[in-house]
Amino acid sequence: MTMHISLSATCLRVKTPSLEAAGVVLSGPIGFELKPGEINVIRGGNGVGKSTLLRLMSNSLPGQCVLFKPEFGLRDELLVDTHLQIVLSHLGTNAHSVESLLERVGLANWQYERIGTLSSGQRARLGLCSLLAGQFKVWLLDEPLNALDHEGIATLAGAVATHFDQGGIVFMATHVDASVLTQHLAGVPVKEGRLEQGKLLGGFVADAHLDDSRVDDSPAQETGRAAKVDFSALLQRDWAVTLGNPQALLWSALFHWMVLSFFGIGLGKPSAEFAQVAVWVSLLLALMLGAKDWFAEDYRTGWLGFVAGLNPDNIALYWLVRVVFLVLCQVVVLVPVTGLVALQLGLHATQTIDLAFALSVGIWAVAPLLGLIALLVMLTRGGAVLVYLLALPLLVPVLIFGLEASQASGLGRSAIAPLAVLASLGMLGCLLGPFVAKRLVGLIQE
Repeated sequence: MTMHISLSATCLRVKTPSLEAAGVVLSGPIGFELKPGEINVIRGGNGVGKSTLLRLMSNSLPGQCVLFKPEFGLRDELLVDTHLQIVLSHLGTNAHSVESLLERVGLANWQYERIGTLSSGQRARLGLCSLLAGQFKVWLLDEPLNALDHEGIATLAGAVATHFDQGGIVFMATHVDASVLTQHLAGVPVKEGRLEQGKLLGGFVADAHLDDSRVDDSPAQETGRAAKVDFSALLQRDWAVTLGNPQALLWSALFHWMVLSFFGIGLGKPSAEFAQVAVWVSLLLALMLGAKDWFAEDYRTGWLGFVAGLNPDNIALYWLVRVVFLVLCQVVVLVPVTGLVALQLGLHATQTIDLAFALSVGIWAVAPLLGLIALLVMLTRGGAVLVYLLALPLLVPVLIFGLEASQASGLGRSAIAPLAVLASLGMLGCLLGPFVAKRLVGLIQE
């Protein structure tokens, strides 16, 4: 879907032939103009295309706008301080401190509390910090009044007023009466539109068929920099999320242990070759079943959109760091479990060590593929089973070369060749995967 958008010091002009989500056309041609110092509100029921419109605008203005939701990017596992430190690192700003932001939203005493302990109103106010910390020309507010208490609404109104003083533009989508916000902004013009029956109607709406002389087809004019996400901040966030919610990682280990334990109980001590096959199959299944959640929570909370909104190129680094980090976590957790169970299955120490090493390289080989599958699961909106079925044949080469590597010493052969193949598959996945991930996230956002 193509959106024509032009941003200048005096206005933001938008034109799109239609709004579409999940293959369903939600609205016909849309065109409008937004000016600084005005509250522009678009209303409509659920599913009419409000959020879709904001996402399209955000994708067209990287580094120049922020797409905000009340509980934007919040993970229950993180400390309030950790979350804001990561946000500030990504934004690359020294204009604010964690302490000053929290004091501004009335959460000065909650800096070292877990986000999961906050009330819905406190979470919504914490979400405001990411909006206040950035220096963006355009604010796209998606249902910003949801869960905000009276104090939070007053804080948002004050932030909007400051934003207007700096020549900023505000575009808000909501299904409720916006007067609870606008009453705090006396003297500020309010223009309201409505998405209804495939049309955008209202005060700020220009001709839906704006001619190309008024809305150009070029990228938006540069008014700020597209921020690059911070590598160390990405690692810090992944580490904090994993420590705060180890159950997700331990579940894969538990599944792997249970499958192999029941296998051993049922068959006693099978042959070494058969036991290794069982280990590899169980490991790949555990990895695949756990992969569906690798990015799901970040997508649900809006963090994925935030990273992409700063700069679409950020998705590549975000995906790569996440995959490599999870590879290390899976190796640390799954390989020791495999070693213990392998001894129970009758493999001697040398066979177990060879198997553990081959499994570590195998996890590296398969993780990029599973990382892309995880994004495909979100893209298909519930088609996880189909995606898994399509992925299974792609795991077969890893199974074949992994078995050859783990059985090589017992057969008097060198394991270097199959291990090199597995390592090469992982390296190829890490080289190509970020570009594919960037494209997949673009499709998800559309």
